[in-house]
Amino acid sequence: MNHDDNSIPLLTEIIPLAPAAPDYTAPAQPGAFHTQPAAATYQAPATAPLMASMPAIAPVTPAAEQYRQWEQEIRENVLQSLLERVDTVLHQHLQDQMALALDHLSDIVMQRVKEGLRDALTETVERAVAEEMARFTSSKM
Repeated sequence: MNHDDNSIPLLTEIIPLAPAAPDYTAPAQPGAFHTQPAAATYQAPATAPLMASMPAIAPVTPAAEQYRQWEQEIRENVLQSLLERVDTVLHQHLQDQMALALDHLSDIVMQRVKEGLRDALTETVERAVAEEMARFTSSKM
């Protein structure tokens, strides 16, 4: 079976490069998203017990949604590419194995046919010789 490394695409060939995304791993700048409370202690609003009983819902930002969409597209593209390659490789492997099996079976069948033909010819010649000898000895008597 031939394996050609040039036929295997790179991930960047399958998936178009995405535009530069914001760096979410960088530490947040102080005061960038919130301001310090004016009072030294924080008092929760009256609706806090109601909010505490509700399950926390992760905020869905447009960037997070875009990343989920890109991740899904990448998965689908890579899976599709792999499935196409698996089909090709599997088909070639099956062809190779079937060729070997059929070659082996044809050798076995040919050997058995030769043995059967040799046995049939031997039996036919022995019978013909025996009949001829029986005629020859009966005509001599």
